[in-house]
Amino acid sequence: MDTNAAPAHPQPSDSPRWATGCGIGLAVLTALVVLGAVALAKFEDSLTQHGYVKGPGTVVEPLHAGGTARYDDGLRITVSPPRREPDNSFSFTITYDNGTGEELRPGGTSPDTGLGTTGGSAPVVVRSGKALDSGTPSPTPASSAGPGPAPVPAPGVTFLDRAVSVTALTPPLGTEQKRTVPVRVKPDRAGGPVTVEVAPKSPGFRDTAYWQFDLS
Repeated sequence: MDTNAAPAHPQPSDSPRWATGCGIGLAVLTALVVLGAVALAKFEDSLTQHGYVKGPGTVVEPLHAGGTARYDDGLRITVSPPRREPDNSFSFTITYDNGTGEELRPGGTSPDTGLGTTGGSAPVVVRSGKALDSGTPSPTPASSAGPGPAPVPAPGVTFLDRAVSVTALTPPLGTEQKRTVPVRVKPDRAGGPVTVEVAPKSPGFRDTAYWQFDLS
């Protein structure tokens, strides 16, 4: 028996190598799960983004002057507070911030139809009355007791500097771009409420946003 034989070397353990491989695999799996969740969330958002106004800004809950209408697809529209001019007209601005993934046409396709004074008649409407009013001026009815005076037309709004507004409103607005459109109007009668309707044209459906405030 050889008592001077060298002791056998222990075989290296495979445990550290196995643990390292397991850790890498777990990290890769976790990353794939996270990426999949992000992609799924974006896909679900794309299914629910249809151009709806989120929160205030609807016809039943119009914004005040200075408020911002926020759409579910990233579009933001702000109407500034009005400023009285020396000739008793009023100036304000409409600012479009296109956070969507598509090109918008704030004034539609024709400069002749970009502005209106009756509800739903144009991409930008300024009309007398409250948001829930019909938006179509109607004569004040005469008394039912006999002939009497002729009906008095309801007060309206007249656009001033229309060419300036249309020039800023008509060109397409690309993604991640912002534009401010100046508006100047003169109401037939100061002091009453006016409603601003903004409905930029886009390939799909888009809510009209509403603001209501006094010109006084």
